[in-house]
Amino acid sequence: MYIRPSLVVILLLIGACLIAPQWVSAQTDNVNWSSFRLRKKIDDKLTFDIRPIIRFNNNISSYQNVSIDLSIKRNIGDGWSVQFLSRTWFLPNSPLGQFLWADVGHKTKIGAHGISNRIRMHYSMNTNEINPADFIRWQTTITPAVKGKIRPFLSIEPWFQLDGINAFRRIRYEPGFNYDLGNNYNFTFMWRKQDSISIDPANIQNHIVITVTKHI
Repeated sequence: MYIRPSLVVILLLIGACLIAPQWVSAQTDNVNWSSFRLRKKIDDKLTFDIRPIIRFNNNISSYQNVSIDLSIKRNIGDGWSVQFLSRTWFLPNSPLGQFLWADVGHKTKIGAHGISNRIRMHYSMNTNEINPADFIRWQTTITPAVKGKIRPFLSIEPWFQLDGINAFRRIRYEPGFNYDLGNNYNFTFMWRKQDSISIDPANIQNHIVITVTKHI
């Protein structure tokens, strides 16, 4: 069963309103992430990505930083995959930052609709103060079946902090869509609401994430 794109947009807007930030007694910032990703399919199971990202914070008025992601992903069958990703941070007036991520993912379908889960081991090498903490992250994404080139999705991702904290400290809600531009190009738009958990004062960030992917 396919869903009308207009209905999906309405549902996403309702979801965005339900998870809209509470401005009282919280520190909030609006941030833009813009990136261009090159994706190379090495064979039928192995994919390599390179993705530079530039960020602007302070309500999208100030340059924040740049990072480069390098990732390799392998499909291992029956909807399962593994991925290793490195993110190098280039921060103003600071040493380089480095994150290393190891993922295990699974995709399946309920009827015509897709659902995926990903567990990520998030390791910070503590080379600067970008976020010197380690996490276990679990992301669930629902992709409703729609006709046309627009492919909407909705993700939720809680972060469980290690380092002796052993508690959930962050959660992300991510409605968005992919759009096929043709000629091996894809456009992704996502609004990410990032909340802190059990931290006073609360830290809320709204991320507008824009990505253009080129398949080579």
